[in-house]
Amino acid sequence: MRRFWWLAGGAATLALVTVGFLWDASNSGISEAALAAELPAEFVADSGKGETLYHMGGCADCHAVVGSDGLPTGGSGLESNFGTFYAPNLTPDRATGLGDWSQADFVNAMREGISPSGQHYYPAFPYTSYSQITIEDLLHIKAYLDGLPAVEKSTPSHDLGFPFNIRLALAFWKVVGHRSQSFTHDTNQSDEWNRGSYIVNGIGHCGSCHTPRNIFLAESSSQRFFGGPPLKQGEKAAPRISGVSEDDVLNALNEWAGAIDEKSSMYLVTLAYSQHIALEDHDAIAVYLSSLPAK
Repeated sequence: MRRFWWLAGGAATLALVTVGFLWDASNSGISEAALAAELPAEFVADSGKGETLYHMGGCADCHAVVGSDGLPTGGSGLESNFGTFYAPNLTPDRATGLGDWSQADFVNAMREGISPSGQHYYPAFPYTSYSQITIEDLLHIKAYLDGLPAVEKSTPSHDLGFPFNIRLALAFWKVVGHRSQSFTHDTNQSDEWNRGSYIVNGIGHCGSCHTPRNIFLAESSSQRFFGGPPLKQGEKAAPRISGVSEDDVLNALNEWAGAIDEKSSMYLVTLAYSQHIALEDHDAIAVYLSSLPAK
């Protein structure tokens, strides 16, 4: 019997490795020509919209050092059980930032977790949620980043233990942990509900912290927004946000409500939403989350 389980485990591992290699070889992301074909002929990226989306996505929370000038030149290390992740420079510096990135490069990074050189990004960068952002919104964000001052600043490589330091393994993880899918409008729900869903599941990537992980370290689809482990050492666990009242959601997004501990990771989200996001979007988030199952 023991031999059977060894053989079964070996076969499963071989199958996963094979699928991973096939996925890695076949999924190189969207090309520049295919990207242009998906855009409306009259589309022009708007850096103003991009700035709002940048704050809606909490990009500065990881990519800007707290207390600095606020430019996303690379943030402080994010410590985890797997090691320390370092967010890279997002300014348009050609050597250390995104200055040489094409539009397709940016879309592939955000939706597929693939770098311009073909490397896989770790899901500490929440492309698993960002895959639902429309291409138009992604290009609005890129337009905003392209307009920032270029700052030459390199960031450290991730400091991860074995086997998490093997990037090729991410190709295997993506087989079970990532499904690149566009946002789907639910015709049975209101436009406000759908707007909230788009923000929460896509650009807001709320599930990254508020959804527990399964044995593959992917977000558990059956327990969406039921609460998750602490993002940083010393923090409390992220609470359940599924089925909470609209007032509780609005208080959590309001810097002045005092509902969030200033030392928590959520406080930076609160600042961004209080200062940069329209109240209509706050309401849409509240409508969506309050409609979800409470258990």
